[in-house]
Amino acid sequence: QPEPVSACNVHEAVRHARTVVEVAGKETVDLVEEFDPSLPAVLGNHDALVQIFINLVSNAIEACKGVNEAKVIIRTRFVSGFVMNAIRLGRPIRLPIEIRVSDNGPGIDPALRDHIFEPFVSSKANGQGLGLALVKKLVRDMNGRITHERDESGGWTHFSIHLPMARAGEG
Repeated sequence: QPEPVSACNVHEAVRHARTVVEVAGKETVDLVEEFDPSLPAVLGNHDALVQIFINLVSNAIEACKGVNEAKVIIRTRFVSGFVMNAIRLGRPIRLPIEIRVSDNGPGIDPALRDHIFEPFVSSKANGQGLGLALVKKLVRDMNGRITHERDESGGWTHFSIHLPMARAGEG
């Protein structure tokens, strides 16, 4: 049963998640926020968003272990052209809000890259492989989309989430 959705400030959700990660004492990297202050509210679930960002930011920090000048960047932006193929009430849903969590760690094992959102797939020695599967489910429940890409030349791993915008009066 998906959580109810309403208008959410995505930056508040990211900051809440960041606080949780910092309190857990996991932050050993340079964590940079590149927020678009004019970003409209997303149609989502605040608690689910916090859960998603705790997971992605913790993973990114872990991925940077042992990296010199480790850096995690959380970036938000409005992408006007992005339309998702999900049909809700007979219409395609636009997903113009992008939140991207990037890290300069060594990246995910290429053999696992196509499977990281499947349950029980993990690159961690004692990982359960449920984190990203859960993240994908939570994103999907909000009619959103999550993708992963590796930029080998720049040495960055990006997880991008695209979410619908809340319309006036929603939530």
